[in-house]
Amino acid sequence: VQKKRENVPPNLAGEWMRSILTGNRYPLTLLTSVLMRIRADGEVNALRVGMLKSALIRNFQRKDTPVALDPDFMDKGYLLGRLFAVYERIQEAALGRNVNATIKDKFYGSASAQPRKVFSIIDRNSANHLSKVAKQAPGYKVNLERSLSDIMQKFVPAEDPFPASLSAQEQALFGLGY
Repeated sequence: VQKKRENVPPNLAGEWMRSILTGNRYPLTLLTSVLMRIRADGEVNALRVGMLKSALIRNFQRKDTPVALDPDFMDKGYLLGRLFAVYERIQEAALGRNVNATIKDKFYGSASAQPRKVFSIIDRNSANHLSKVAKQAPGYKVNLERSLSDIMQKFVPAEDPFPASLSAQEQALFGLGY
Protein backbone atom coordinates (compact mmCIF):
# COMPACT_ATOMS: atom_id res chain seq x y z
CA VAL A 1 0.00 0.00 0.00
CA GLN A 2 3.03 2.21 -0.51
CA LYS A 3 3.07 3.01 3.23
CA LYS A 4 0.06 5.29 2.82
CA ARG A 5 -2.93 5.01 5.09
CA GLU A 6 -5.36 6.04 2.35
CA ASN A 7 -4.38 2.95 0.31
CA VAL A 8 -5.72 0.56 2.96
CA PRO A 9 -9.17 -0.69 1.89
CA PRO A 10 -11.67 1.12 4.15
CA ASN A 11 -13.78 -1.97 4.77
CA LEU A 12 -10.70 -3.88 5.96
CA ALA A 13 -9.71 -1.14 8.39
CA GLY A 14 -13.28 -0.96 9.71
CA GLU A 15 -13.65 -4.74 10.08
CA TRP A 16 -10.29 -5.00 11.79
CA MET A 17 -11.07 -2.22 14.26
CA ARG A 18 -14.50 -3.73 14.97
CA SER A 19 -12.92 -7.11 15.73
CA ILE A 20 -10.35 -5.46 18.01
CA LEU A 21 -13.04 -3.64 19.98
CA THR A 22 -15.44 -6.58 20.20
CA GLY A 23 -12.86 -9.34 20.68
CA ASN A 24 -14.16 -11.23 17.64
CA ARG A 25 -12.01 -12.97 15.04
CA TYR A 26 -9.93 -10.78 12.74
CA PRO A 27 -11.09 -10.60 9.14
CA LEU A 28 -9.33 -13.18 6.99
CA THR A 29 -8.80 -10.45 4.43
CA LEU A 30 -6.30 -8.98 6.91
CA LEU A 31 -4.27 -12.19 6.86
CA THR A 32 -4.38 -12.48 3.07
CA SER A 33 -3.62 -8.78 2.59
CA VAL A 34 -0.51 -8.97 4.77
CA LEU A 35 0.64 -12.13 3.00
CA MET A 36 0.10 -10.53 -0.42
CA ARG A 37 2.11 -7.45 0.62
CA ILE A 38 4.96 -9.62 1.89
CA ARG A 39 4.92 -11.58 -1.37
CA ALA A 40 4.78 -8.41 -3.45
CA ASP A 41 7.63 -6.47 -1.85
CA GLY A 42 9.44 -9.20 0.12
CA GLU A 43 9.58 -7.04 3.26
CA VAL A 44 9.10 -9.01 6.46
CA ASN A 45 9.09 -6.55 9.34
CA ALA A 46 7.95 -6.52 12.97
CA LEU A 47 4.60 -4.89 12.20
CA ARG A 48 3.67 -7.46 9.56
CA VAL A 49 4.84 -10.37 11.67
CA GLY A 50 2.82 -9.01 14.60
CA MET A 51 -0.29 -8.81 12.43
CA LEU A 52 0.22 -12.39 11.20
CA LYS A 53 0.79 -13.68 14.72
CA SER A 54 -2.25 -11.90 16.12
CA ALA A 55 -4.44 -13.31 13.34
CA LEU A 56 -3.11 -16.83 13.96
CA ILE A 57 -3.74 -16.56 17.68
CA ARG A 58 -7.20 -15.03 17.51
CA ASN A 59 -8.60 -16.82 14.45
CA PHE A 60 -6.92 -20.24 14.69
CA GLN A 61 -6.19 -20.45 18.44
CA ARG A 62 -2.47 -20.90 17.66
CA LYS A 63 -1.16 -19.72 21.02
CA ASP A 64 1.93 -21.86 20.43
CA THR A 65 3.02 -19.59 17.58
CA PRO A 66 6.59 -18.49 18.32
CA VAL A 67 7.73 -14.88 18.40
CA ALA A 68 11.44 -15.66 18.16
CA LEU A 69 13.26 -18.68 16.76
CA ASP A 70 11.81 -21.84 18.25
CA PRO A 71 13.82 -24.90 17.15
CA ASP A 72 11.18 -27.24 18.59
CA PHE A 73 8.19 -25.76 16.71
CA MET A 74 7.21 -28.42 14.18
CA ASP A 75 4.65 -26.74 11.92
CA LYS A 76 5.48 -27.36 8.25
CA GLY A 77 4.99 -23.73 7.20
CA TYR A 78 7.29 -22.54 9.98
CA LEU A 79 9.95 -25.12 9.12
CA LEU A 80 9.83 -24.13 5.45
CA GLY A 81 10.30 -20.49 6.45
CA ARG A 82 13.32 -21.42 8.55
CA LEU A 83 14.72 -23.48 5.69
CA PHE A 84 14.25 -20.54 3.33
CA ALA A 85 16.15 -18.30 5.75
CA VAL A 86 19.08 -20.74 5.84
CA TYR A 87 19.18 -20.83 2.04
CA GLU A 88 19.33 -17.04 2.06
CA ARG A 89 22.22 -17.11 4.56
CA ILE A 90 24.04 -19.58 2.28
CA GLN A 91 23.63 -17.23 -0.68
CA GLU A 92 24.83 -14.28 1.38
CA ALA A 93 27.89 -16.20 2.59
CA ALA A 94 28.81 -17.11 -0.98
CA LEU A 95 28.02 -13.89 -2.82
CA GLY A 96 28.03 -11.21 -0.14
CA ARG A 97 25.28 -8.68 0.56
CA ASN A 98 25.62 -6.68 -2.63
CA VAL A 99 23.65 -9.00 -4.88
CA ASN A 100 21.26 -7.58 -7.47
CA ALA A 101 18.48 -10.02 -6.59
CA THR A 102 18.57 -12.21 -3.49
CA ILE A 103 16.71 -15.46 -2.99
CA LYS A 104 14.14 -13.48 -1.02
CA ASP A 105 13.67 -11.02 -3.89
CA LYS A 106 13.23 -13.77 -6.46
CA PHE A 107 11.45 -16.55 -4.63
CA TYR A 108 9.79 -15.45 -1.37
CA GLY A 109 6.27 -15.12 -2.76
CA SER A 110 6.27 -18.33 -4.73
CA ALA A 111 8.10 -20.29 -2.00
CA SER A 112 5.47 -19.36 0.57
CA ALA A 113 2.62 -20.22 -1.79
CA GLN A 114 3.94 -23.19 -3.80
CA PRO A 115 6.97 -24.70 -2.07
CA ARG A 116 7.25 -27.82 -4.26
CA LYS A 117 8.01 -25.75 -7.36
CA VAL A 118 10.53 -23.45 -5.74
CA PHE A 119 12.52 -25.34 -3.12
CA SER A 120 14.07 -27.75 -5.63
CA ILE A 121 15.45 -24.76 -7.57
CA ILE A 122 16.71 -23.08 -4.43
CA ASP A 123 18.31 -26.31 -3.21
CA ARG A 124 20.21 -26.77 -6.50
CA ASN A 125 21.50 -23.20 -6.33
CA SER A 126 22.51 -23.61 -2.71
CA ALA A 127 24.76 -26.53 -3.64
CA ASN A 128 26.75 -24.18 -5.88
CA HIS A 129 26.80 -21.53 -3.18
CA LEU A 130 27.94 -24.04 -0.54
CA SER A 131 30.88 -25.13 -2.69
CA LYS A 132 31.96 -21.49 -2.93
CA VAL A 133 31.57 -21.05 0.84
CA ALA A 134 33.69 -24.19 1.38
CA LYS A 135 36.60 -22.50 -0.41
CA GLN A 136 36.22 -19.24 1.55
CA ALA A 137 35.24 -20.50 5.02
CA PRO A 138 35.06 -24.29 5.39
CA GLY A 139 33.95 -24.13 9.03
CA TYR A 140 31.01 -21.87 8.20
CA LYS A 141 29.99 -24.28 5.42
CA VAL A 142 29.78 -27.07 8.00
CA ASN A 143 27.59 -24.89 10.23
CA LEU A 144 25.27 -24.02 7.34
CA GLU A 145 24.95 -27.67 6.32
CA ARG A 146 24.23 -28.58 9.94
CA SER A 147 21.46 -25.95 10.04
CA LEU A 148 19.94 -27.40 6.86
CA SER A 149 20.05 -30.96 8.15
CA ASP A 150 18.64 -29.97 11.56
CA ILE A 151 15.60 -28.45 9.87
CA MET A 152 15.17 -31.25 7.32
CA GLN A 153 15.21 -33.87 10.11
CA LYS A 154 12.14 -32.25 11.66
CA PHE A 155 9.93 -33.03 8.65
CA VAL A 156 7.81 -36.19 8.92
CA PRO A 157 9.57 -38.84 6.78
CA ALA A 158 6.33 -40.28 5.37
CA GLU A 159 5.16 -36.87 4.12
CA ASP A 160 6.51 -34.75 1.32
CA PRO A 161 8.49 -31.92 2.96
CA PHE A 162 7.56 -29.61 0.09
CA PRO A 163 3.80 -29.61 -0.44
CA ALA A 164 2.27 -28.31 -3.67
CA SER A 165 0.69 -25.42 -1.79
CA LEU A 166 0.37 -23.95 1.69
CA SER A 167 -2.80 -22.78 3.39
CA ALA A 168 -3.08 -19.15 4.49
CA GLN A 169 -2.31 -20.25 8.06
CA GLU A 170 0.83 -22.12 6.92
CA GLN A 171 1.88 -19.15 4.79
CA ALA A 172 1.62 -16.93 7.84
CA LEU A 173 3.79 -19.38 9.78
CA PHE A 174 6.23 -19.38 6.84
CA GLY A 175 6.61 -15.64 7.35
CA LEU A 176 7.16 -16.14 11.08
CA GLY A 177 9.76 -18.85 10.44
CA TYR A 178 11.61 -16.65 8.01
